[in-house]
Amino acid sequence: MRGTGDACAAGRFAPSPTGPLHLGSLLAAAASYLDARSHGLAWRVRLDDLDQPRNQPGAEQAILVALERHGLHWDGAVSRQSERGERYSAALSDLDELGLLFYCRCSRKDLTGHAVYPGTCRHRRHSADDSAVRIRVDEEVIEFEDLLLGPQRDALAQSSGDFVVRRRDGIVAYQLATAVDDGDAAITRVIRGRDLLENTPRQIFLMQHLGLEAPLYGHIPLLVNPMGQKLSKQTGAQPLDLERPAENLTRVLRVLGCAPLGADSAVATADRAGLRSATATRKHCEALLTEALESWSPDHIARNDTIA
Repeated sequence: MRGTGDACAAGRFAPSPTGPLHLGSLLAAAASYLDARSHGLAWRVRLDDLDQPRNQPGAEQAILVALERHGLHWDGAVSRQSERGERYSAALSDLDELGLLFYCRCSRKDLTGHAVYPGTCRHRRHSADDSAVRIRVDEEVIEFEDLLLGPQRDALAQSSGDFVVRRRDGIVAYQLATAVDDGDAAITRVIRGRDLLENTPRQIFLMQHLGLEAPLYGHIPLLVNPMGQKLSKQTGAQPLDLERPAENLTRVLRVLGCAPLGADSAVATADRAGLRSATATRKHCEALLTEALESWSPDHIARNDTIA
């Protein structure tokens, strides 16, 4: 099944509304934005909000405000995975018609000690109330060229085994939703954190079987805390200070290797509390991004994780 709609080629940023953006989120957003703009592509924002119990009230609006305040303006309407249930159901039906799906009743305890799914429920073709849905991977080998990391090769049977495409609670799994959304929206370039690299072969695998065009992928290093942990809400990452957007932006542009010359002195003026309006600081961020585009290249991005 081919993608639907009249989407044009684009890059995208797809945060989950589980809290406000932090500096690590801004790094991923800026990298995606600059890469898309440098190739003359639209840049879209999608809210990966399927996991409703984890979503925080007000987080969606906080995310969008933070992007705007940092000069990261998206094209078109914001999309939400929570509005695409019928499309995901259609994709599951397509995969089922290919004979690729089975119902798995294994608990986490059942799978303890197994790094790769052992195939316990492969014979189950009928649903039960407490079943997840898995997809058979057999001997598929996925190869792709990462824009930053070079050639990648993943034998799915050895790395993940049959993986979940619909959870036991009925929520469509991240891998399937992302594959379908990227394919339907004609996303042609995905720049995201290196922590998501292991997901990419599974998403390509799903897109191949659904007749969707896989994008080019580039996985950037992470911002980490002094203990080497990825910045996240779980590791205590602080929300972006919206009173200092130019300073925030300059910090991530430096990691991306495209901070404009003289940015630090300009930032000191732009972010001095109370001296500039939200409109003025947003325009300053827009100017920083415009100048950063002139030197944007994946080759300039730091190759190692950076302490924030």
